[in-house]
Amino acid sequence: MREIDENQENLKSLILQAKEGNSEAFEEVYRNYYTPLFRYILTRIKDRAEAEDMTQIVFMKIWNHIPSWNTEHTSPLAFFFTVARNTLIDHFRKNKQEVVSDEIVYNLSLSKDSGEDITKDREIKEEIRNAILKLSPDQQEIIILYYMNDMTYREISQMINKQEDAIRQLHSREVKKLREIY
Repeated sequence: MREIDENQENLKSLILQAKEGNSEAFEEVYRNYYTPLFRYILTRIKDRAEAEDMTQIVFMKIWNHIPSWNTEHTSPLAFFFTVARNTLIDHFRKNKQEVVSDEIVYNLSLSKDSGEDITKDREIKEEIRNAILKLSPDQQEIIILYYMNDMTYREISQMINKQEDAIRQLHSREVKKLREIY
């Protein structure tokens, strides 16, 4: 927990520097948070190139919104993922598409060295993916944000505008449901 707090403070510091016009600070934010945002977007969009483009759009929006971002009311990660989430919603509305969720556990684990381990990892990954797909889209999103993007309940609650206790309860129910399914 202490490491998360230190990361949040470092991120806030970088954003405040970027708010003052320091583009190098924003480049540091970009380098550190590109991958988590990309993974989040990739879980919703099948096409890797399109997910990369969308991640770039998200960072442009973040850059444009930094001057109005309030460090006291929203955590940096919640701010970033809210921008990503809203960008995805706009994209799907514009294209009249449904959210694609079959890439949910795309990066859950890295493959191990032996061929047997790689096969076993793929099988486990596929089983987990199938279990997660049986959850509602909202439940899937909480699981992704919590486990894949290491967001706290508070950050998730800020992002999706639900009470922190409600997120905690939903998460608990989702994990129980996944255990039953898996």
